[in-house]
Amino acid sequence: MFVFAVVFNLGWSSRVVTNTARRTPPRTRSISACTTTFATTSVTVGGLEVPVCIWCPEPLFPQDAWQPAAAYNYVVDVGRIATKLKVGWLSWLPSRTRTLTRAIAPPSDSPVSASEPGDALIFAHGFLGSPFDMAHVCEALASDGFIVASPEMPESLAASYDAQDGVTREAIVRATQQAIDASITTPTSSARRWGIFGHSAGSGTALLQPGEFALGRICLATALGRCLESRTDDPLFLVASEGDGCNKRMMQNGAPSPEDALTLARVNGAPHFELFDCAEHAYGEQQMGRAPPRRGVLYFREGSALVPNHISFLWRGTNEAMFELLSLFLPLARALNLFLLDFDKEMEVRQAEPTAAKLVPAIRRFFGTFREADHST
Repeated sequence: MFVFAVVFNLGWSSRVVTNTARRTPPRTRSISACTTTFATTSVTVGGLEVPVCIWCPEPLFPQDAWQPAAAYNYVVDVGRIATKLKVGWLSWLPSRTRTLTRAIAPPSDSPVSASEPGDALIFAHGFLGSPFDMAHVCEALASDGFIVASPEMPESLAASYDAQDGVTREAIVRATQQAIDASITTPTSSARRWGIFGHSAGSGTALLQPGEFALGRICLATALGRCLESRTDDPLFLVASEGDGCNKRMMQNGAPSPEDALTLARVNGAPHFELFDCAEHAYGEQQMGRAPPRRGVLYFREGSALVPNHISFLWRGTNEAMFELLSLFLPLARALNLFLLDFDKEMEVRQAEPTAAKLVPAIRRFFGTFREADHST
């Protein structure tokens, strides 16, 4: 317990942490990004107030509905983490807030495609995650003209509310969509177009959320098996890594490896998918001249120059804040044989920036591709 007390005395008071991530150099075809506004709001689900983070193109921002914020209030409830990791005797530990400077949206590497003003995306974080886990992606997509909403799910680090019956991921996403629709009207008579993406457990939300997501669904750090078998009619982009410790843990419990899942999908006659051999080819220029694949898979294999772990997919800003905490109690966590979802591994290799350099452009291209494809139909 002393180790945990030291953690909170040494560094987890509220203070600003500047994002020092290097800006991606613009390429010859880069374009100016939209100016965006960040805000926080909440939705009511089952009588509980569920926090939601919003990134919005400035011209669409409803000044009378949401209060803009200049930074992110990143909350971590360590007692909640301990309880979820089956160390209930540490559940007394308090929560702490860090103020993080907003993530930087790098210039796009290709022209922004045709869109309907008001196109919107949902980000679903994973188990013990945060609405800010992929803030760098949310900022980038907002600069491309999308409204991006990231609600706090029941298993979050922040633990802003105690989940109860009816307060499910599905209900939270649905309430978030309704809140966006109520706050920002579409300028045309057509219904708003939606997309969704998620990390880890959030990839299950992205895959299974009911309704139409014409702009596409992205499952990041996902187990490929059930995703490859999905019969969704929406565009689907799966991203997995052989370096993902969560996949390795599931394999120990009998789940197929990503390689085996790809083979089984073909053998079992799953809907056709295109396997990209590198991130740069995912919905990239080599796709020009033919219809984009509605189902794509990007798989980082061992032996490649970059093999992300489970946490490499997340924003460097939240990762670094967690490392500051974890570095002090990591020896105790290891002594208790706790699986830390690859936070310990990422703390050693620091792959978030190179992963973002590969992955964020691919995500932007995917949503941009189907924004344009749907717009032209």
